[in-house]
This record gives sequence, C-alpha cells and structure tokens, in this order.
Amino acid sequence: MALWRWTALDEQGKPMKGIWEESKKSFVVGRLREQKLYPLKVQRDFLHSWLFRFSAAKSKLYWSRTSQKIGSMLEAGIPLLTVLEIISDKENDSQRQRGWQKVYQSVRDGNELGPSIKGINPPLGHHWEALIIVGERSGTLARSFLEIASQLDEEYHFEQKIKTALFYPVLLLGIAIIVVYTLSVVVLPIYADLFSSLDAELPFITVLVFTIGSLIPYILTVLLALTGVIFFFKRNYQRRSRNSYLNWLPGIGQIKKYQDIILFCSILETLLNAGMPLIQTLNLLEEAVRGWDMKKLISDLRFEVSEGKRLAPIFRVNSFFPEEAAKMVGVAEESGRLSEMFGYMANMFRKELDQKVQQYTKLLEPLLVIGLAGIVGLVAVGILLPLLDMSTHIR
Repeated sequence: MALWRWTALDEQGKPMKGIWEESKKSFVVGRLREQKLYPLKVQRDFLHSWLFRFSAAKSKLYWSRTSQKIGSMLEAGIPLLTVLEIISDKENDSQRQRGWQKVYQSVRDGNELGPSIKGINPPLGHHWEALIIVGERSGTLARSFLEIASQLDEEYHFEQKIKTALFYPVLLLGIAIIVVYTLSVVVLPIYADLFSSLDAELPFITVLVFTIGSLIPYILTVLLALTGVIFFFKRNYQRRSRNSYLNWLPGIGQIKKYQDIILFCSILETLLNAGMPLIQTLNLLEEAVRGWDMKKLISDLRFEVSEGKRLAPIFRVNSFFPEEAAKMVGVAEESGRLSEMFGYMANMFRKELDQKVQQYTKLLEPLLVIGLAGIVGLVAVGILLPLLDMSTHIR
C-alpha cells in the first residue's frame, strides 16, 4: 500500500484535495469517480508515505477509539445520522472534521456508510470498510464497529508492547554505532598522528585498529546509502527480494513473519464471522498484508477456493505458515468451524510472538553490551600498547 496525493473537482467545479492510501493509482481514480469527483492529478506522495509508517500506530488508536464511540452509540439506539453528526462536531482535527461532514452528507443522501467513510484520513483499511458494509446490510452495524474497535485496540497495544521490548536493544545499537564512529573520526586520528610524529614502531593490534578505524566512516556511509536505495526501490521484484531477505534475518525476520500471520488469522476470523464469503475475504486480505510471502499464499488460496478446493493442502505445501496451522485448518474445514479456528490461531501465534520477542531481547541485549565493550576495549588496548612501550624506552 502507498499514499497518493490527489486533486479533483466536485460536481459544482470546486477543487478538492486529499491523501489516500491505495496499492495502485487506478484504485484512487476509481474511488474519486465513485464519490462523483473528477480527478485532475493523482501522484505518489513519498514524503507522507515515509511519515505514514511512523503514524500507523496513531491511526489504529484513532480508529479504535472512534469505532468504539460509534458502536456504543449505535448499540444505545441513537440513529446513524445523529451519531455521525456527533462524531463530526467532536472532531478536533479540521481536515478530519470536513471528512466526517462529507460522510454525514453522503449517508443523508442515501449512500451506504462503508463507501462513504473512505474519504477519512487516516484511512481505515479495505477489510474494515468491507466489515462495515456487511454490518450495514445485515443490520449489525453496531457490532461491526465494536469488533473493529476491539481488533484495532488489541493490535495497537500488542505493537506497543513489541516496540517497548525492542527499544533498549535498538538504543544500545545506536549508541554502539555512535561510539564506533566517534572513535574512528575523532580519537584514533589524534593518536595516529602522535605515533607517526614519534616514528614509533606500532604493534600489529594497533595497526589493525588504525586501519579499520580509517575505513569505518566509508563503511557506514556505504551502508547508509544502500539502506536508502533499498528502502526507496519500490519495484515488485525488489520488494519481493527484500521481504524474502528480511524473513531470513535472525530474530527480526521471525517477528515480521508472525506479525503477518497474526494479521492474516485475525482478519479472516472477523470477516468470516460477519458472514462475508471466503473468496471476497481473501481478496480484501491480499490488500491488507504487506509481505510478499503472505500475498503469494493468499493468491494461491484464492485460486484454490475459486476452483472449489480445500484450504488445508495449500497450507501444508507453503513453508511460510507453521506446520501445525495446516493441520488445524484441515480439522476446522471438516468441522465447519473455520472462523473460530482462525481466531484461536491468532491468539496462539500472538502468544508465541510475545515469547519470541522476549527471548530475542534477552539474547540481543547482552550481545550488544559485550560487543560494545569489546570494541572499546580493543581500541584502548591498541592505543595503550604503544604508549606503554614508549614509556618503557624512556625509562
């Protein structure tokens, strides 16, 4: 998914602007035409796409709280138009307030809430919008909003838990990089010039430290440049390679993998419980997940379902999903309790991910501390050896 900045004209010729999250430009154009807007300009917004990655957690928190309010008011018997008016009046952000006013106007004109809510920024997401449509058509709109609130709240707090667990190791890694860079740029050149002026014969370890230290700034610059190129290189082949590579990284790859699996299971459970057909659920899921491996799995599942085949064989031959999951899906298909099983699997994998994060941080923290101490110690030894040798000769 990417962010797209668009400019369009409404039916009165008034210019409209906005930013939407979609996987393709054509989807943005289609949404604009659905809302009776004539698109003038649609372009990729790389700056906001970068910032959006860091604001995704706030987006989940916003929609969790908003969905909880809407669901609670609808459950209390308050009419939908009144609920939308209240949400609009209570909104502090001026852009979102205008968005909710448009939603109110659209629903008052007889349109469904699901398509109307697409203009709100940050976007809710296709799968949740589909759940709203299902709830509206089945008369269970309040329950749909409460389910969205529950799922997003759970995802938000779980992601915050992971970020908290990884904060200290990441901080240590950052400190290590700063220390190494400072030593190589500031400290080592001073002593290198000193020993050079004294024409002292340097031990091997000192020569090694000075040689590596002189290369560190170039190595860090190259790594930083490569990271930037990889991040902004957005073609499909490179995206596929990057995701596959991340899945093989020790620790981090496993965490990303389990996050994708949990998202997959929880969305499937929610949409199937709402009565959405499996093939339509898989279409929405493919838009929701980001990893290439998961998209490939969903594509295979969608093809098998369209052919009238079962899901379990695909899970068995796909190495991305754990082996026990295939057996559980097979049992669920035979018993007709597929949505319940995916809910159980989401909880199970969430607990496993929690354990993996704890194990990863417990292992990573001492390794980083030992590594940082080793680097500083090596530099200290490399500098002190010639100094001690010179002091011995002076005596």
